[in-house]
Amino acid sequence: MNRIAISDVRKTFQLKPGQSVVIDGHASDRIPVLSGVDLDIRKGEFITLVGPSGSGKSVLLDIIAGLTEPSSGFAAIDGHKVTRPHQETAYVFQQYALFPWRTALQNVEYPLEVRGVGRAARRVKAQHFLSLFGLTGFEDRYPSQLSGGMQQRVAIARALSTDPEVLLMDEPFAALDAQTRDILQSELLRIWEQIKTTVVFVTHSIDEAIFLADRIVVMTARPARVKESIDVDLPRPRDIEIRNSAAFNAYRARVWDALREEVRKAQQDWALASAYNA
Repeated sequence: MNRIAISDVRKTFQLKPGQSVVIDGHASDRIPVLSGVDLDIRKGEFITLVGPSGSGKSVLLDIIAGLTEPSSGFAAIDGHKVTRPHQETAYVFQQYALFPWRTALQNVEYPLEVRGVGRAARRVKAQHFLSLFGLTGFEDRYPSQLSGGMQQRVAIARALSTDPEVLLMDEPFAALDAQTRDILQSELLRIWEQIKTTVVFVTHSIDEAIFLADRIVVMTARPARVKESIDVDLPRPRDIEIRNSAAFNAYRARVWDALREEVRKAQQDWALASAYNA
């Protein structure tokens, strides 16, 4: 059963007056970002999106989340077109986006508070999700008193506290050091295997994409469309040692083969834009 359906989604942005980009060798004040994206995502599936920088992956997430309208086409969740933020969707951004005046516990409680959940019930639920991420004992700490990795754990716990049907994650571990990133990838998988929410996860790391995903969706250079969809047939639960396996290395080579030409195209576009704006 499909949870998310994306049909011929296109998105073009109008630039500010005086701004322009080079498209097919010509200056334009409109920039096409998505070009006919078609993608079905099954209930409980963990999808990773990879593609060159600036290829529209985050824009696609915003459309699924109801934060941005497509220029044409549509995204649907459980058969209903997305026209505004969906109550059953949660979003984790690259930046931690925590309220600095709220403690870790109060940050996780916030979406439950907005939904009218009683104080005692939301406290129990917030404590549960903080404990899942190893944050017992840090409930009363403010974001400034937590490390970057701990802040992102709080952000993910907050997103999961509402039991979302769809979890959208835009490079949530990109700003973390390598060791913390590996730990949080494993913790995310551990919790996902318990709750089986549908996850769409944007990353620039091929290893991260393989380690997390049921399926890797490779996007083309801008304007983006789906170039290839690669099923990841690696056993679950997964641990970090799987990255040393021959099967993992084979997936790494396959994803890079799909990405290589798209990265080259994106670099050529950047070079043309730099020359035009010089």
